[in-house]
Amino acid sequence: MKKWMILLVLYFLYACQSSTPPVALSAYYWKTHYKLTPVEQSFLKEKEINKLYIRYCDVGLKNNEPIPIAPIEWREITTLPKEIVPVIYIKNEVFLKSHVDIKDLVQKLKIYVQQISARAGVQTQHVQFDCDWSLQSKEQFFEFLTEFKKDTQWYLSATIRLHQVKYFEKTGVPPVDHGVLMYYNMGTIAPVDENSIYDRSIAQKYVARLSDYPLHLDVALPIFSWGVQIRDHKVVTVIGGMREQDIRQDTVFKKIQDFTYEITEEYVYKGRLLQKGDRIKIEEVSAKDLQQATKDLSTYIKPREVILYDLDEKNIKYYEQEVFKTIRHGY
Repeated sequence: MKKWMILLVLYFLYACQSSTPPVALSAYYWKTHYKLTPVEQSFLKEKEINKLYIRYCDVGLKNNEPIPIAPIEWREITTLPKEIVPVIYIKNEVFLKSHVDIKDLVQKLKIYVQQISARAGVQTQHVQFDCDWSLQSKEQFFEFLTEFKKDTQWYLSATIRLHQVKYFEKTGVPPVDHGVLMYYNMGTIAPVDENSIYDRSIAQKYVARLSDYPLHLDVALPIFSWGVQIRDHKVVTVIGGMREQDIRQDTVFKKIQDFTYEITEEYVYKGRLLQKGDRIKIEEVSAKDLQQATKDLSTYIKPREVILYDLDEKNIKYYEQEVFKTIRHGY
């Protein structure tokens, strides 16, 4: 009996030592103003989310010069978590410009980030850049990252698309401290049946190369949705936040196949004019999809952090809360 007890104790000690701790869970905040609802506040607390990646602004071209677009507006700051990471989305057009004044752009963006952070009392230590660079723009984008790091000494991360992982020898690896794999927006928004947000069959063509990527990768998973408005077999627009549960009881939306509805009469939905005969294709990601994505990714990479895109009351309420525990413990 004594020997059996010793073996049992040793077994539990080994199990505790060998068990993998859960990854950190964080979230993107992608609105143009910051103010959390009570549901969003509770979600951060219950899920022990202490870090938000907040979109500070976009950067695009105006009169052939880079300018900030739609900066974040702080409507209240008492609900800010312990750590804030500013995220700057830079349109690829900026680095496709033949001669970008890299040093000038670095200085302007550094000051801009500092000003926005100061308004909320945030101490900036880490900045993330989101840019879907191309073969034609990578040289200037990478030069920008190198110069930004040199000038600020801030920790830098960058978003990474699946194709940039599979073909990294050609597309290049950004000179940052780590990358965040955007495990969504895998296909083209089109009038066909496929889900452009998450399609496992597409993802499977890329994931095997994750273990070869020469930069640590964390993961961003999608919890957002949208409706694709289709007219005459062409995409008219995308209606953000649209879910099947929102429209299935509305007689204006006639279901004609899974996730696809036809408009039975002219109708205004969230400020969008829907004409009779238009079709709405709902694209959303189920809890089962998220669990499968986590399982697939865990074979090839071990992220330190999983970032949910994006923090919004409607997105949170769509899922059984157990799924977020599964994601944290899935690696």
